[in-house]
Amino acid sequence: MSDPRRLAAMLAAVLISGCAAVAPTPEAVQGAKAPDTVAMPALPAGPPPLSEAQVIAAVDMENSLFFDSGVTEIDAAGKAKLRAHAERLKDDPKLRVKLIGYTDEQGSRSYNLAIAEKRVLAAYEVLRSYGVRARQLQRHNMGGEKGRKSCRSVECRKLMRRVELVYLD
Repeated sequence: MSDPRRLAAMLAAVLISGCAAVAPTPEAVQGAKAPDTVAMPALPAGPPPLSEAQVIAAVDMENSLFFDSGVTEIDAAGKAKLRAHAERLKDDPKLRVKLIGYTDEQGSRSYNLAIAEKRVLAAYEVLRSYGVRARQLQRHNMGGEKGRKSCRSVECRKLMRRVELVYLD
């Protein structure tokens, strides 16, 4: 009878020898065909960047409150606009609105998110003070708008600093 350790060693040697790879000869490599390649479909290109005029035209002026740079308080014109929205919401208790805060691209991402949140909260509090039910209001802040790098003018950047009221179905 064989020693169990010797038997295990022989078994291991047989298993290992079965896994050994044989390196191809240079002649075999030269005569080998390249593997067929699979053509990958081209990724769809994203939408082209908007021009500054297109960015400005896309802003909903009637349903937006605008802010100066670094400001989170709502001015008199903004409060008047919110009062009209509040009356509409109180007249139809089933109506809901999402308050979306935007900023220009001038600050850091964290700064823009923070200031957008403060502006949304300010609009929310004014609407609540006018008697709008909390369940009719949703808050959402975007910070700096993606793709809005087209804004080069002061006018365009001011339009990006806003809270937009979007009515939901």
